Amino acid sequence: MQLSHKTHHQKYQNLLFVLIVDFLVSPFLKSGLGSMFSALLLLCTMLVIIHSFKLQKFYIWAFTAIAIIAFIVQVNTSLEWFLEADNTLSVLPLLIFSLYFGGAVYWISRDLFTVSLVTVDTIKGGISVYLLIGYIWAFLYGIVEIFNSNAFSQPLVLKDSFLRTVHFSFTTLTTLGYGDIVPNSEVAQVLTNLEAIMGQVYSTIFVAILVSNYIARKDR
Repeated sequence: MQLSHKTHHQKYQNLLFVLIVDFLVSPFLKSGLGSMFSALLLLCTMLVIIHSFKLQKFYIWAFTAIAIIAFIVQVNTSLEWFLEADNTLSVLPLLIFSLYFGGAVYWISRDLFTVSLVTVDTIKGGISVYLLIGYIWAFLYGIVEIFNSNAFSQPLVLKDSFLRTVHFSFTTLTTLGYGDIVPNSEVAQVLTNLEAIMGQVYSTIFVAILVSNYIARKDR
């Protein structure tokens, strides 16, 4: 398959890089400065998402402001600097992260599914969407557990780390199967089923797009 390497089309490179860094360093970000750095990485991810698309300046500033607010609330939730963390404060940043990542999945997928030429950036965008889906469900699982501490067989949201939630999400997304953590509540069970279905459907469609594009180019 011939891929284009034009640099001005590499709009998903930074997003993929930040997502991979966030994933790889997450085991080492625990409590204190670790929690702050984890929140900072999420802020960087949202800022990269904002600048990955052509938006008017007003929307860029508005979305950036919301991202910064989410960062401040997330840091306060972890360190309790200004206010004692309650359910509302804990859910707010997770909800904002979910909306930002969900918007990125929609816009990148719309771009990928209508692409006429498969490039290196197309593949980077596809991988980014897959990672974003995993993070979205991690945030949703976190929200579920905040309101129902018995939603899973083990606590997912720990005060000093969000790693267990991410681990459970990607274990579900890749359909590796459960072992250490199992969903107990009906809401958690529905969410895990939806994520597993999403992972399978997205992977199948993305591979089909790559193959069909390659065949179409070969027949020309």
